[in-house]
Amino acid sequence: MENYKFLKVFKENDVLYIGLNRPESKNAFNEILIEELTIAFSNLPEDIICVVLYGEGDSFCAGADLDWMKRMGESSFEENRKSAYLMWRMYETIENCPYVLISKVHGYVLGGGMGLISCSDIVISDINAKFGWTEVRLGLVPAVVSTFSIRKINDSFARRYFLTGEIFDALTAQKIGLVHEVSNETENKLKEIFENLRKNGKNGMKLTKQLLLKLRQRTEKDIIEFCIDTIAKARSEKEALERIIKFLNK
Repeated sequence: MENYKFLKVFKENDVLYIGLNRPESKNAFNEILIEELTIAFSNLPEDIICVVLYGEGDSFCAGADLDWMKRMGESSFEENRKSAYLMWRMYETIENCPYVLISKVHGYVLGGGMGLISCSDIVISDINAKFGWTEVRLGLVPAVVSTFSIRKINDSFARRYFLTGEIFDALTAQKIGLVHEVSNETENKLKEIFENLRKNGKNGMKLTKQLLLKLRQRTEKDIIEFCIDTIAKARSEKEALERIIKFLNK
């Protein structure tokens, strides 16, 4: 594993954990954390079934580091454009994770933290977590984050929460489609998901993830062709045949 300044990365059996590790700032983004997340998600091991993204300390991620934002406010347009691109590239790299990506969140999930859960396949939230696209409170715009969040929630919810900047609870986050599980026992929920994933074929899950990623970026004709090619590939793989035979022999 790489040595990171603001990440904890470790593997337990077939699960890789990536922890945001700036607890003193509620895991707020700065340029180093953005770069490290991009590197970590670009160098995933092959012997895993999923990645769990979490936050050290009392929050998952409270958005952007204000000292960093102040520095960017004093920088040129071109420097800010480059910084925004690097943040977009980080989210794009995370969203393209070839394995099931689970975010386990608690405390504050604000601003850029909303982008992280928007890139995740499954989100498990502590019952007391607080969420919000709070950029407008600082006179900013959830521009980069919106690219990913708008795929999770509908236009009506985006209009309300992007424009008001209000903070809402975990049950509301579940209602609008950001969160899948809300619990005061998130570790147990996580274990339940691991158990379900371990029942599946690894290759089948990887191909399904590829399918989901491709579906959002292709035309209708391309989608049909890709779906046909994907199921043909899955059917012809050894894993699928072995599992079908095993099921038939029960």
